[in-house]
Amino acid sequence: MKELEQEKDSLLAGLDVLERAREWYQTQIHNITETQRHIGQSHHSTEFLAESCRSQLDVVLPKLQDVTCCLCDLLSFSGKTFPSTGSSSAPPAPAPPQAIHILKEQNRLLTQEVTEKSERITQLEQEKSALIKQLFEARASSAHNSSALDSTFI
Repeated sequence: MKELEQEKDSLLAGLDVLERAREWYQTQIHNITETQRHIGQSHHSTEFLAESCRSQLDVVLPKLQDVTCCLCDLLSFSGKTFPSTGSSSAPPAPAPPQAIHILKEQNRLLTQEVTEKSERITQLEQEKSALIKQLFEARASSAHNSSALDSTFI
């Protein structure tokens, strides 16, 4: 009975947060709509405005995606029975979109780094080949000069 009361309290607290979040979402949507309207009417450069909106979007968008994903997960669990922790044969839950985006970005950066390192290795190998060629040419030239000196003493 105590656990049911705790669950009810959590649900009520969550509902309160959802109501405040709904108001926040509506305010944000209104602000974005007004900003779009202002940009459409303005003949001035919108570069500064776009940059400030972009930096805010970089912070807010991942959090919005996380919240949406968490709420979707919560809704997908409603009405389902939870498997026992001992023998769960259900497939793992899909990764949230933000996690997938982060992994794709990390993969892109690592691929870029590998490409740069590979190009650097190729460059160093070419330099090594050129230095070896110069070394053999210098030795050949040195051997030719010393043999010419040897023949003058004979």
